Amino acid sequence: MPSGKSVRLGRLFDRESRRSVIVAADHGIGGAPAGLEDFAGALAPIVAAGPDALILTPGGARQAAGLLGARGAPALMVAVDAACGATLPGGASRGETYRIHTTVEDALRLGADVLKMLLIFGRESLEAHTENLLQVARVAHACEAWGVPLLVEPVVWGAAASDEERRSPRVLRHICRIGVELGADVLKVPYPGDPETFQALVSELPVPVVILGGPRMERPRDVVAVAAGAVAAGAAGLAFGRNIFQASDPPALVRALRRVVHEGAAVEQSGL
Repeated sequence: MPSGKSVRLGRLFDRESRRSVIVAADHGIGGAPAGLEDFAGALAPIVAAGPDALILTPGGARQAAGLLGARGAPALMVAVDAACGATLPGGASRGETYRIHTTVEDALRLGADVLKMLLIFGRESLEAHTENLLQVARVAHACEAWGVPLLVEPVVWGAAASDEERRSPRVLRHICRIGVELGADVLKVPYPGDPETFQALVSELPVPVVILGGPRMERPRDVVAVAAGAVAAGAAGLAFGRNIFQASDPPALVRALRRVVHEGAAVEQSGL
């Protein structure tokens, strides 16, 4: 691995546990999510709780610059793309348009340690799907040149996929492999819930795998339990968004997740 990538991945993953607690706060690209109305104000106590990284949009990275520009601050992961299905936020999907909105160079100028991209499957348009594949490959190539890691999030969001396919471990296995083949250095994936299935998936992938948060869970202990199960099955950590910043006490939840992810604590020992 090029030295730049290894240095930056060292900022993402804890030296001892080799895992990462990532807070995803790039949701504003789709509108105004509850919990992030005062963006910098909401992030400040979360950052103080010690997450290993934040996923932010370019605008979010600018707003949070004061929180990130200090020794020991979380690594910065910049989301550089967007999938657009409607011209009004929250409106009915009318298409499958996907675009890169930030170059690798611009993300690096913001201080990015890692870039993050979507890889969407189950689309009705083969052309839209192909364009997504090509864009990920192009950005991966540019990341290689600059020595910056790329996190790819393979998801089955397309209208052509059935609910069964969206939840299928078999489909997950295929889309993760495609992400790696396109140049991903880290994968962000849904946790299938079955430890054996997830362990088999992780064992055949040559890059670290972190789990995404998925639908909002009402009880913080349920969030911690999902993280504990995934880590026990081989996850290299987690990248949770709404399940952290919409929690009743986000800093307490981050600290609990750190105990589970980095110390191997059981749910009962997490402090929640």
